Amino acid sequence: MIHPIPTAILTKWLPTPPPAPLRLVWTAPERKILRRPVPMRVSEWAERHRVIPADASVPGRWRNATVPYLAGIMDASLYETVKTIIVCAAPQTGKSEAVNTCLGYCADRRPGNVLIVYPDEDTAKDNSRDRLVPMFRDSRLLSGFLTGAADDEAAKRINLRHMRLYLAWANSASRLANKPLPYVVLDEIDKYPATAGKKESSPELLAEKRTRTFPHRMKIWKLSTPTVETGPIWVALTTQAQVVFDYHVRCPECGHLHLMDFDRICHRDAPIGQWPESDRHPEDIKARLLARYACPRCQSKWTDADRDEAARRGCWLTRSERVLSLDAALTHYRPAAIGFHLPSWVSPFVSLSTVMAAWFSAKGDPVAAKDFQNGHRAEPWRTYQSERPVDIVMALKDDRPAGLVPDMATIAGLTCAIDTQDNGFWYEIRAWGYGEAGESWMVRGGFVTGFAEIEQIVFGDQYKDAAGNVAVIRGTLIDSMGHRTAEVYDWCRKFPRAVIPLKGEQRMAQPHAWTRLDHYPGTGKPIPGGLALLRINTTFYKDQLAAKLAVAPADPGAWHLNAETPTTWAEMLCAETVNDKGLWEVIKNRPNHAWDLGVYGLALADLLGLKHRKPETVKPKPQEPPPATSKKQSWVGARKTGWMGS
Repeated sequence: MIHPIPTAILTKWLPTPPPAPLRLVWTAPERKILRRPVPMRVSEWAERHRVIPADASVPGRWRNATVPYLAGIMDASLYETVKTIIVCAAPQTGKSEAVNTCLGYCADRRPGNVLIVYPDEDTAKDNSRDRLVPMFRDSRLLSGFLTGAADDEAAKRINLRHMRLYLAWANSASRLANKPLPYVVLDEIDKYPATAGKKESSPELLAEKRTRTFPHRMKIWKLSTPTVETGPIWVALTTQAQVVFDYHVRCPECGHLHLMDFDRICHRDAPIGQWPESDRHPEDIKARLLARYACPRCQSKWTDADRDEAARRGCWLTRSERVLSLDAALTHYRPAAIGFHLPSWVSPFVSLSTVMAAWFSAKGDPVAAKDFQNGHRAEPWRTYQSERPVDIVMALKDDRPAGLVPDMATIAGLTCAIDTQDNGFWYEIRAWGYGEAGESWMVRGGFVTGFAEIEQIVFGDQYKDAAGNVAVIRGTLIDSMGHRTAEVYDWCRKFPRAVIPLKGEQRMAQPHAWTRLDHYPGTGKPIPGGLALLRINTTFYKDQLAAKLAVAPADPGAWHLNAETPTTWAEMLCAETVNDKGLWEVIKNRPNHAWDLGVYGLALADLLGLKHRKPETVKPKPQEPPPATSKKQSWVGARKTGWMGS
């Protein structure tokens, strides 16, 4: 009889069956993180994921064909050996949007904190609100990096889920320090002040130091429209860039690849190099679209649409004896610093007619000529201005005595400019005409020793034309810098809104700006009720004044002096000249008070918008009735004089 083997014995001696296989399941976020991304250039990524805000000139999905030259700048920026990218370009060519796209690409594929430096605080806040945050919100991919918290989308810092974008401005050393990070953007560096503070180095150097701990990942973008040869962007392009690229276009007719030359921009109906005298008015050129571009090979004349097509067929080539394409140069040289130069006439946002209108506006106008050189050629302004002859300024005198206002029908208002000195005040009362030409007449000017005399000049005295009509002083601007700042502030507080304290600065991003003052300078003493200080760009207004003094007395926009103007006043108007850095400086310590007063007057007229005022009908002053001994005589006298009394 066979007995069955007990189950316990079988379990003990038989081998244990292998365990069931484990199945590893990845979640969607884990798969997203671990998935190796498909290699992709920035320009390809942009067309898939970048969205331009609705208020832009070309809203919607990013298209490289719209601004074709930006694709090369973006792709080269993320090349493995490139550490510094220098873009010297005319305004409104899209350079800032190209760098913003690179930051979006980095957020997706190469995350790291970013420092973006702007010329001033207002520009930083505007760009954060109007460009950077919308770039992340409008993209389906990039929006996933936003936290959704309002505080994380603040004007000074944008917090993403995995990185931060710090916004800074060039005159704040604290915003530029203590943030180690791999990416730095220096936007419009030619508008930065020379130093970030009294004890600090330049904003550019402070920002660049933030990348020291990221030697293999660092990227520094330097962007700006050039100003002068010693400006940061031109120095960087000509001395730091190991390879410089220019954008070449290809003719839609003959296929000729070449660098666009300004001298090839011509009249649509005239031979190349000739422009009819009758068609040289800037507004007429733009309204009628008179400009074309002539191909150097086939001589075909391009419209703006043809120019855009030529740009779409173009490419970046090296500026050297050995001409290489962008990809070939990066592969061959493996540079650490590269530069791009871009004039305005390649941009689809600037018509050829706009370029030529700016060129004709620059004729005889140093300010417009400088704007054309910087804003269209994207080249620095080179000037070596000699001293202004005194006799040219004295020729601006007319036959009015001091204190007499020109005909009130031509005057938009008076201004008073005051230059503060330790021993008194220089002042000038100036009348301003209507219209964009900005013609003006010196009414009265001189020197007084105290505030009481200034009050009499501004608020006590009357200024009339030859017919007896009274002109109104619409504003007073007084220099508040120097040793009498607190006194000036207290005097301005006596006449709120009527008298404005000012501070001049050589470099500013705009012609003028306001600053709120709550304390007296150098002390913790509060200013009761506070005070508004007007900061003015002295370089901007000195350029304007120099142009005004070059206008002949009979031409529109002239800077007239009265008949009693002394030679010493004209000498002060010739006391400054432009140095090789593009900044105004005093010649041999000459007194320059009249020059400063002219600068203040231009700034005040600009602030008050006098050129935009509309002419008013001036009513003639009624004649006084003759004395009468009887009612009958009074009636007869009134009929003879034309004056009807009650």
